[in-house]
Amino acid sequence: MNEHRLTQLQALEHESIHIMREVVAEFRNPVMLYSVGKDSSVMLHLARKAFYPAPLPFPLLHIDTGYKFEEMYAFRDWYTKEIGARLIVHRNEQAIARGMNPKEYGVARCCGALKTEALLQALEAGGYDAAFGGGARGGGRFRAQEGGVSNRGEVGPGGPENQRPGRMGNHNRGLHQGGAVGGVQPSRQEGV
Repeated sequence: MNEHRLTQLQALEHESIHIMREVVAEFRNPVMLYSVGKDSSVMLHLARKAFYPAPLPFPLLHIDTGYKFEEMYAFRDWYTKEIGARLIVHRNEQAIARGMNPKEYGVARCCGALKTEALLQALEAGGYDAAFGGGARGGGRFRAQEGGVSNRGEVGPGGPENQRPGRMGNHNRGLHQGGAVGGVQPSRQEGV
């Protein structure tokens, strides 16, 4: 019996840490998305493990829609200060000034303005060329094919046609000028 065999959870943790270290080594200006939710909190915990005892070598980016509970904002501010992380908060002020909300404009349009547009604004303003995101691969058909790191276009998400074929370990690190990459937290996939 092999005493050094990793459990599935340990293997996923090691893979996540490996990806984070590779991205920091390969890209000049990465950022980690931090929503205060469970996925991004796990990702932040893994990042702290990956670079301990040094501080995080990238800032945390919170895209603020204005719809979180006050306690979540207080926790976000306290926790990032507690761990010594640099926190960047970005809001789509133009959409907020227009009164963007899910009741009047619908959830899809509202989220597009307050989340997607805000994220693209923040990535461009910060000049980030890689972004860590904490969404589990099980979140959709395309995400399940991303394999840890995925190429993004100059103006946002890249489609499956821009991804290298293959499974985990093939991290799609090739970056064209003006593009960016996004990371996906490795997680258990059904049937794998």
